[in-house]
Amino acid sequence: MIRKPDGVRTWVGPYAGATGLKMVIIGEQPGKSEIFHRPLPTPFVGPAGKELDKCLSSAGMPRLSCYLTNVIKDLDHPLHYYMDLSKKNPVVTEAGQFYLDMLKEELCEQPATEANVIVATGNVPLFALTNRIGITKWRGSVLESTLVSGRKVIPTLHPATIIPPKNVYLNKNLITLDLMRAKEESAYPEIRRKERKIILRPSFGDVMLFLERCYQKGREGGIIDYDIEIYNEEVSCISFALVPTEAMSIPFVDSSGDYFSIEQEAEVWKAIARILEDRGIWKRGQNIAFDSHFLLRRLGIKSHSLHDTMVAQKTLFPDYPMGLDFITTMYTDIPYYKNEGKKWFKVGGAWETLWNYNALDSIVCAEAHPKQVVDLQRQGNLETYERQRKIIEPLVYMMERGIRTDVEGMKKKGKEYERRIKETTNELRNIVGFDINPNSPKQLANYFYGTRGLPAYRKRGGGVTTDDDALKRLVRKGVKEAELVRVLREYTKAKGNYLNVEKVDRDGRIRCSYNPAGTRFSRISSSENIFGSGMNMQNWPHDLLRFLLADEGYVLYVIDLSQAENRIVAYVGNVVPMIEAFESGQDVHRLTASLIFGKPAAEITTEDNTCPLGGGHYSERFWGKKANHSLNYDLGYKSFALRFELPETQAKQIVDRYHLAYPGVRQNYQTMVRTQLAKNRTITNLMGRKTLFLGEWGDKTWKAAYSCTPQGSVGDIINERGLNYVYYDQDNFAPVELLTQTHDSIAFQIPLSVSWEEHVHMLSKIKTKLETPLRWGEREFVIPADITMGLTFRKEDGVKIKTLTTLKLEEAYNDLRKQNVNVSSEEHNSTQHSDNN
Repeated sequence: MIRKPDGVRTWVGPYAGATGLKMVIIGEQPGKSEIFHRPLPTPFVGPAGKELDKCLSSAGMPRLSCYLTNVIKDLDHPLHYYMDLSKKNPVVTEAGQFYLDMLKEELCEQPATEANVIVATGNVPLFALTNRIGITKWRGSVLESTLVSGRKVIPTLHPATIIPPKNVYLNKNLITLDLMRAKEESAYPEIRRKERKIILRPSFGDVMLFLERCYQKGREGGIIDYDIEIYNEEVSCISFALVPTEAMSIPFVDSSGDYFSIEQEAEVWKAIARILEDRGIWKRGQNIAFDSHFLLRRLGIKSHSLHDTMVAQKTLFPDYPMGLDFITTMYTDIPYYKNEGKKWFKVGGAWETLWNYNALDSIVCAEAHPKQVVDLQRQGNLETYERQRKIIEPLVYMMERGIRTDVEGMKKKGKEYERRIKETTNELRNIVGFDINPNSPKQLANYFYGTRGLPAYRKRGGGVTTDDDALKRLVRKGVKEAELVRVLREYTKAKGNYLNVEKVDRDGRIRCSYNPAGTRFSRISSSENIFGSGMNMQNWPHDLLRFLLADEGYVLYVIDLSQAENRIVAYVGNVVPMIEAFESGQDVHRLTASLIFGKPAAEITTEDNTCPLGGGHYSERFWGKKANHSLNYDLGYKSFALRFELPETQAKQIVDRYHLAYPGVRQNYQTMVRTQLAKNRTITNLMGRKTLFLGEWGDKTWKAAYSCTPQGSVGDIINERGLNYVYYDQDNFAPVELLTQTHDSIAFQIPLSVSWEEHVHMLSKIKTKLETPLRWGEREFVIPADITMGLTFRKEDGVKIKTLTTLKLEEAYNDLRKQNVNVSSEEHNSTQHSDNN
């Protein structure tokens, strides 16, 4: 019998539910609500307990069927007094060990034949029961207890994380999912896992035989799963799974050096290439674009016909992580194993550990993906997944193709930025009186909120911040130092990222890494690649795009969807003034500006420094454009002011007049979105993508949903009718070399050796495909696809093609050549003049 120890002031003993208990639920430590609960202190009766009750109800588990207790049973001291899990080696004090011993005795009193499953809510019970830490990693796994042998432990997140201050509403679904697994496991006394055959340290003959089996299975219609591990920028091993219960990890290096002879390794890679390059064999993996690009770069192997569990997961549950560890928890009985690989790469160990980790990655994909497909079919998103996974091959192509850069121009611009950074640093030092690091939150906070005594801006969690929004607010108060810090950050970021020639490969090309599941609503993302070059290609500063070039002997084309998101909001929301403007060919940004400023559209200024708003740096049309791009999604005037560095009074004027001019945005479009959400928490875009919103009901979820249909539709259109259309139709587009995809546009180059007639033919087909009419209800509409020809990615350096004819293209190209010669001549003269000086 567990009793209150002597000397403990606050005590919450275990709550024994009814007889025939199904499971034990263990918390960390009682809260104030539990201490003051009457008539007897009881676990899980406060706000966190109420959330637990909701999760139990959703999982079909009555509270009375559970035995509830805590690891620490008093609130006399904070948790770290009993055990500190924040350190590399957790510390358990004498008081903490007392409670661990008590917990063991308590659990032994509960018959394993009844409550054979223990749910550990949070890090403390996870550690107490399994000697593991990292609740977000281990949640959902079925583990054997190290405290009480023979008991099954299923870790889950603590229900307190759902409520303030953490307020992670999405954890509610994960806790429910884990409780459902616990309920299922409670029917069986033992830990049940599939038997899996993992072949490690195979012989050359074993490898060749296994790869032949993979090839034959693939040719018969089966899907082959694979995964690579990189060590010293080379493939250290590659695994293949024939079925969810059989895999082999093929090593290329071990503690003695090369695993195979040179001749044997060559034969192995030939057999692997035979599988991966065969379009008739389907391959599958997690983030398979990474593996495919690495093999293409290092070995010249071009993988085709690819499935991706990461893309499937992002399509199904965009609110949740898409890593293989999360997928493992959802779709397999394999406990968390990712620590094995991470630990190996960090501190080393037995090579078999790495190979086993490698093989498990392929096995998880083999088991999870068929279940994901079932969920995709149930969700109505199988076609969406197919469209998204198809972009993997063109993305890999673009990752390896890269973009030619003006390295010398980047160096020259970089020196100019160095000078500006130095001048701005000196100006900041003169004001502050000492050197201050613009990227040090601590130094900035000490100066602005300490030395200057300015009111501190804080994060939601309460900590002070000197992020860009905080600096914008300080600038708005006239704090010159904050303005200089922002300028320094901007120049430093541009120089370190976009003007950093070390990000350019030796052949003068930038090659980034593309992620086909990078954003929530179908858009891709980009970043530095594993080789250390490249960067985010989606957010290049506009002026610096001049350093991205077409190859010699090529001409560059950029095709973008004209005001695409705005058009979708207008037609979906039946915003009549916008629709009339689009259909009559008016400039909608000019129209919006005229409605905001109360003057005829013809009188709206378009040149910079012609409008007094925001310091007078921009035109009136500029503010119309910013309003169109921001206010459809219900951005408030305070956020609008902060984003565009306006006084709040001016921002409120723009926001109020915008919605007065376009009442349909709120009354029709936004109301329609909320109505869709209320039905099943799902928004369906114009290309059929169904996006599930599982976040807390309210303003934050609504605002995210407002952008779903426009952004998701545009991304799907560009992916399907742009990238996929061009890449997979080689009969029509063989000369086209895709270079990049950016939000609502694609960029590609065509060699000048191809006739202008062929250019026109290919451009016409792409434009027509992108302009395929969209349907909403009974209405059809078209988003125009604008074409710009250029020699650089900066649109102002190019020529907008309004009429697609052979003559017009040739004339436009000749004009570009003349402009380029003039620019080069001017730059040469300027450089020569500078040298003479």
